Amino acid sequence: MRRHRRALLLGLAALVATDLVGLAIPWLMKDALDSLPAAAAGQASLLTYPALILLAAVLQGGFRYLWRTNVFGFSRNVEWEVRRQVLAHLQHLPLAYFQRVKTGDLMSRLTNDMTQFRELIGFGAVAAVDSSLLVLLNLSLMLVLDPGLTVVALLTLPGITLLVRRYGNRIHHGYREVQRQLGTLSTFVQESLAGIRIVQAYAQEGNQTRRFAAESRAYADRTLAVVRLWAFMWPMLSVCSGLSAVLVLWLGGRRVLAGTLTPGAFLAFFAYLLNLTWPLMAVGYVVNLYQRGKAALTRLVEILDEPVAPGHHLPAPAVPARLRGEIEFRDLSFRYDGGPEVLREVSLRVPAGTWLGIVGEVGAGKTTLVHLLPRLFEALPGTLFLDGRDILTIPLTELKANIALVSQDIFLFSDTIRENILFGREAAPPEALEEAARVAHLLPAIREFTQRFDTLLGERGVRLSGGQKQRTALARALVTGAPILIFDDAFSSVDTETEEQILRELKATLKDRTVLLISHRVSTVMGADQIVLLGEGRILERGTHQELLA
Repeated sequence: MRRHRRALLLGLAALVATDLVGLAIPWLMKDALDSLPAAAAGQASLLTYPALILLAAVLQGGFRYLWRTNVFGFSRNVEWEVRRQVLAHLQHLPLAYFQRVKTGDLMSRLTNDMTQFRELIGFGAVAAVDSSLLVLLNLSLMLVLDPGLTVVALLTLPGITLLVRRYGNRIHHGYREVQRQLGTLSTFVQESLAGIRIVQAYAQEGNQTRRFAAESRAYADRTLAVVRLWAFMWPMLSVCSGLSAVLVLWLGGRRVLAGTLTPGAFLAFFAYLLNLTWPLMAVGYVVNLYQRGKAALTRLVEILDEPVAPGHHLPAPAVPARLRGEIEFRDLSFRYDGGPEVLREVSLRVPAGTWLGIVGEVGAGKTTLVHLLPRLFEALPGTLFLDGRDILTIPLTELKANIALVSQDIFLFSDTIRENILFGREAAPPEALEEAARVAHLLPAIREFTQRFDTLLGERGVRLSGGQKQRTALARALVTGAPILIFDDAFSSVDTETEEQILRELKATLKDRTVLLISHRVSTVMGADQIVLLGEGRILERGTHQELLA
């Protein structure tokens, strides 16, 4: 926000100038009205005051343009920076955070909550400053014109204060509930559309529609509850302002008739009283903006308060050092968020350049074991080492530059084949892209598309088959040139013949790389230098394929 403070200050200065020029107009009208007798007698010109009023109106328009462009420009720029900061922070949060927070809720925070925050620092700031300044200046001028009439005009002020205090907290709580429900609704829509194939396959369209209607109804009910509070407070503020106007008209008119107040002064006084209508009404609007913005800011700060994954604070070299690829697990145990142990006292050394096969029944801990290497989850200190270095002491940027992962859950972006393969190494030369696609046996599929590597894949790679998606993910890992590669059931959608061909190519290409192969197929790990069998989080057996058969 500091970078844009100048625009904010300039905008607020222009806002003050707008108000000052605007307040001069009723005073000029007062003098014009009171000078009519002199003008009728030929002692004054009728053109002077209209010209001054016109000049004031032009100046007011110019200042209004300045404050709107600067203040709203400030709010838009700050919104952009905060949204970028929140998203950047999200990128560095541990995977466990995304397992407990719904994607739809995060989307709601980055869109709807960000809009509420922008309105708070933009129009909310203007309304707060403008209303405070107008109350102060208008009351000062009213006191100059007629102190007694000013006291009468303020008789309804306690009622306004009571309304704001009584309904402000209720509105704030209501808006938090609205934004929370919007996050739930966004999550439901995101999941429903992402899983549309399953929904249609099980003929659950009607059920999903009913659930969506229920969530939408809950969102509408929470919104209407806040609207009812606001709808009651706003008219009551109008009643208070109207009551002040009635009292001033009655008493002020009597003073004019009695000759104790000039018609021009009464006109100016009433104009200043009407000028107070917006500030007094703005109290409700400012409260509304403030409570919405405060609730939104709270939800955004909750994200920024989440601790980033350990290791981001470590200084990283400009060019990450290349690891040899030696991996060692030392009496490693692991559990998720206080749950039961998933891995128990695992000790294993994998020399650099070794192919390690990992097999075991579902739930044995295979995926958890390899996910500790790129620190998607955190191992305990002193239990996992790369090239003899505790993995927790390696900067994350350096660590992840040396590891490429092909996970069970293949994710492709709604982009071209080229951009999906180069995701981990954007600056890779064309020949590296071509070679990665060749080794992954993806080239024949690419050549079927007229745009070749520039073919758009659609959301989550919808234009590719399951096997083609896996081979694209494999090419994405290969193009990085990382010394450690993890293939977590990466060939499950590939037929055995193609899998055999790919593994043969990988063996020839990755001679000096450390490769970890997880698979339910024995054929996938048969050629590994070493195979470990996991069961209930422990290493039950280890050895080559032949040794394990013996």
